[in-house]
Amino acid sequence: MKEYIYQQYLNNICSHIGIESSDLFVKSKETGVVDGRQLLYYLCYNNSNMKLTEISTYTGNQGFHEDQANISRSVESFTKKLESDKDLQAIVDKIKRVEV
Repeated sequence: MKEYIYQQYLNNICSHIGIESSDLFVKSKETGVVDGRQLLYYLCYNNSNMKLTEISTYTGNQGFHEDQANISRSVESFTKKLESDKDLQAIVDKIKRVEV
């Protein structure tokens, strides 16, 4: 079930920012890509109670190997962005809807 939720978040994020899921998992410092990955990790960790190991495994299944420390830093970074940008919360609320 958690992997299904991960996939739904991934699809919602990619649809919102207009990229393919494979584009989200490339080593890139492009703001949209980084923000999309951080949002994915944030939603999985905070809204779905996924463990960092689970997120790392699902990300690895996409061909992108992200260690738990980087995922944790991404979650922290996105949380700070969310606290300082209230408009971002509306985007998060839209993207976090998952059809079960």
